[in-house]
Formats: sequence, C-alpha cells, structure tokens
Amino acid sequence: MRALGLTLVAVVVWLTPAARALSQTTSPTPAPSSAPATYAGSETCTQCHYDKFVSYVNQPHSFGGDPRTPAAAFGCESCHGPGSAHVSGGGGRGVGGLMTFARTASATAANETCLKCHTRGPTALWHGSTHDARKVACADCHSIHGGNQKLLAQPTQQQLCVRCHQQIRQALAKSSHHPLREEKMQCTSCHNPHGTQAPRLIAANSPNDKCLECHAEKRGPFLFEHPPVRENCMNCHDPHGSSHKPLLVVKKPLLCQRCHSNQFHPSTLYALTPEQKAAGLSVYAQQPQNLYRGCTNCHVAVHGSNSPSGKFWHR
Repeated sequence: MRALGLTLVAVVVWLTPAARALSQTTSPTPAPSSAPATYAGSETCTQCHYDKFVSYVNQPHSFGGDPRTPAAAFGCESCHGPGSAHVSGGGGRGVGGLMTFARTASATAANETCLKCHTRGPTALWHGSTHDARKVACADCHSIHGGNQKLLAQPTQQQLCVRCHQQIRQALAKSSHHPLREEKMQCTSCHNPHGTQAPRLIAANSPNDKCLECHAEKRGPFLFEHPPVRENCMNCHDPHGSSHKPLLVVKKPLLCQRCHSNQFHPSTLYALTPEQKAAGLSVYAQQPQNLYRGCTNCHVAVHGSNSPSGKFWHR
C-alpha cells in the first residue's frame, strides 16, 4: 500500500506541470484591449482650457477652415487629435496621445499637422526649404491660438525674424536701409520664409527679379549693359543696410575699383601704399580727389545705358 501511494504521488507531481502547460495553451488569458480615442468636442476642452479656447475662437483657425479639409469641423481636435483618452486620463501634457506644439515637441511631427491643411500658396515649397532643413517649427514663428493677422508670435515681422537673424538687426540699424524700420516694407516683401526655388528664400526666380519689381527703371534691356549689374544687384548693394548710400557695400570710388583696378584711369586705387600708412598719412590728405567725388559723377548710368554715346555709361 505504501509503495502504491508513493507511485500515485509521483504521477500527480509529474502531471502537474504538463497539466498547467496544457491549460495555458488551451485557454489563454485575453489581453486587455484599448479602444481608439474619439472626438470629445471643443466644449469639453473649455472646461480646463478656457483661455486657449477664447483666443482660438477669435482667430482664423476657428472660421471653418478650408472647405476642402473636413477635419476643420472638429475644432480644437482638428489639430490636437481626438481627445477622449486625454479627458479620461485626467488631462496633462501628452496624456492621451494629444499632439502638442510646445518647443520641446518634435518639429517635424508638429509641422506635419499644420501641413495637412496648409498645402498651397506660400507653404507649397516648405519641404526641403532652409527653415525645414534646420528643424524650425511652425509654432516657433506662429502663435496657433492667437496673434496678429498672420498669427505671428511677435507684433511685427521684423521683430520676429531678427530673433534669429541678429546680423540683419545690425544692418537695419545702419543709416542707409530699406524702410523696414518704418514699416513701409516687411521681410516677406522680398522673402518667403516657407520656401522658394531661389537662394536665400527670395520670393522670385532670382535676386535681380525681386529687386526689379520695385526698381523697374533698372530693368533694361540696355544697349550698353554693366556686367556686374546684370549678374547680381548684390555685387554692389547690401539690401538690408549699409553705412554707405545707396546701400553700397563699399563707398565710392573704392567700390568701383574692386573691379576697375588697371593702371591710370580708372586710375591708381585711391588708397595708401604701405609706406604711406607707415608714415601715418591720411588717405584724404594724400588723395584729395577722394573727397566729395565718385565714379558716378561722370559715369551716371552705371546700371546700363541706351544712349548711342553711352558705351562708358556717361549718359
């Protein structure tokens, strides 16, 4: 009897792991399932984010959006995504998988949300643009819930752009400048910050084409063309600002003599030799013809001439 009892115990012990494994394979425990988030409605958002909602309803994003994008009908959730999981989770940044546009968020992911609607016009060339390549987020420049007409994060375009472009801030403070400080122009008068086919985000096929939109008298075609003018206006001008009028990168006549450096006229450079510099002489004392004079005193048509006698741009 004792031997039979030991045998039964051994059989039970041997069967227990096998029985456990068999029960696990035949009746698995079902994994908990999570239902997808649904739209809770903008009224639900107002319970916690009333200030954001008030600013939202008074700006263009709340005006129905583009009729070609039905997602605009979902109000706050058109951009942030369905909010039921966010509400049931008790709220908080990132809870429930809501899209956040904070600076700590991924610029690429946040921008893709904006580009679902903004696919045409100025934003059509965003992908691959300079600002896109440098991971600039839409929310870095635009205040999504409010702001001025273009939802800018600063009162003016100039104040917004110079936050990053500090060298432009310095140029605009110089005596000769385009009237951006006077707000007669905007940065977007020349640039498209969302992307262009031209360099420097110029909103034209080339820098010259952009300049000629305002300076039409320099367009030509001319009988006698000045090669550096035809090549690029910025060979001679700094469009953002200069200490030399009119926006010249170097004062006259030194500007012209960067190219016209042959002997005699257009003459020896109006500059001191190393020996004269060592003697402490002034360029104006040594070269009095440099005072109140410039090449354009005689060569008045430096942008080009149609006169039969204008070979040297005298008229």
